[in-house]
Amino acid sequence: MMNRFFIPALSACVLAASGAAAQTYERYQQRQDDLYALSSIFGELHHIRRTCEPRLEADIWRERMKSLVDLEEPAPDARNEMVARFNKGYRAAQQHFPSCDRRARDHAAARAALGGEIVARLTAPLEEALEDDQDAPFIWRNTP
Repeated sequence: MMNRFFIPALSACVLAASGAAAQTYERYQQRQDDLYALSSIFGELHHIRRTCEPRLEADIWRERMKSLVDLEEPAPDARNEMVARFNKGYRAAQQHFPSCDRRARDHAAARAALGGEIVARLTAPLEEALEDDQDAPFIWRNTP
């Protein structure tokens, strides 16, 4: 005969596990959304900064995009989506900002600030893990 506490306990474990799985999936989905948004921002900045400062920033944002993909090592579908978002961001900026003017510079600054927020969100788990470990290596933060 089955213990009368077994079924409720098992149900509670299943619910807890599914809640943890849902939370893990939500974190994964948020990370993917952040990576896609960052890819789009990199595409926009690639066009605008290349237009405004061609000698200084010719391919910096494209190289940053390549580094992001290399560091993230996304699954093929996610990689393709990141590249598509970069290209879409580039084309959108190209259409809205065919030349460098105040509007283009302001847009680039706003998008860079949003990109900084996304990067902070993406790196927060790493920083939290490193803060918990007293022997963790130093992380340089580009903050004023």
